[in-house]
Amino acid sequence: MLGYNEYLIMAQEFKNKTRKNIKETKISYPLGFLMDMKDTVSPILIKRIQIVNTLIAVVILSAATYLVWNNYLRPATGEELVSEMISAAGGMETWANIRHGQYDRTHKLFSETGEILRERVETVYFDKREGNVKFMVDHKTAEGLDVIIGKDQDGFWAFENELFVDARSKSDELGMMCDSKFCAPDCAMAMAFYRFSMPFKLADNGVIATNAGKKALGSDQAQVLDIGYDQKTGKDRWVFYTDLENKLIQKMEYHHHTDDGKDLPEEYFWSDYKEVDGLIISHKWTRYWSNGESLEEYTYSNFDFKSELPRHFDERPSGLVAKN
Repeated sequence: MLGYNEYLIMAQEFKNKTRKNIKETKISYPLGFLMDMKDTVSPILIKRIQIVNTLIAVVILSAATYLVWNNYLRPATGEELVSEMISAAGGMETWANIRHGQYDRTHKLFSETGEILRERVETVYFDKREGNVKFMVDHKTAEGLDVIIGKDQDGFWAFENELFVDARSKSDELGMMCDSKFCAPDCAMAMAFYRFSMPFKLADNGVIATNAGKKALGSDQAQVLDIGYDQKTGKDRWVFYTDLENKLIQKMEYHHHTDDGKDLPEEYFWSDYKEVDGLIISHKWTRYWSNGESLEEYTYSNFDFKSELPRHFDERPSGLVAKN
């Protein structure tokens, strides 16, 4: 029979053995059960992580979608089209660096059968260094005489065959004034230079440029840009058709509103582009009769943006007498 002390020793040995067996025993649980147990430890944290991951995925997908749309699918804005046109024509910096100059402009009018009805050759001088562009034109008459029209601090002046003549009357006689009661003797010069300044003038304040989509022009497609102005700037409307590849102007439409509200549309096809001192300039503008024959044609030549302007550009010639 065991004594009390022996019984205590056996009990302690049994207890130690039982603890050892419990420690060495590994209990296996299904994976899903373990995950459920982990989720129940901090379910709010797990949910937040899932939400954050979902938001990140949405943001990445949205950004990728926007980049694809913005770079490849979105139609260009009117302002972006203007920027492309200016870059194609040589860039705004190149245009800004041309402060003054001259060019010859030959104007022809044709009958519907192609016969030349009138031809006029003139040299246009311009100076845009002071902000507002100033002009002088040397017009060659059919008789070979020079008619020069300019402006100084005292107003417009003109002389023909070395005699002073009335600037307004002579300009009107030569077809250089429009139908507006506000028209000045340099109207034709100013409008011609404004058109010549395209597309650079489309970046002026007050211009409203709208992408009008693509339209057929002949057998090809062209990008169409609609130009209007805010109320403080003007009321005329221009429409430009540009080449899809080189972004150069192919056709220009001018919708002029007369003093009595009439709309007088004109359209000119621009061609014969050549580089002049960094500018890509159209040297030929043409309007057509409905039968396809040329109605009107302007050709530009002899560009000179470096030589000094004539000495009487800023001040009328002295020593001349008025024509009776």
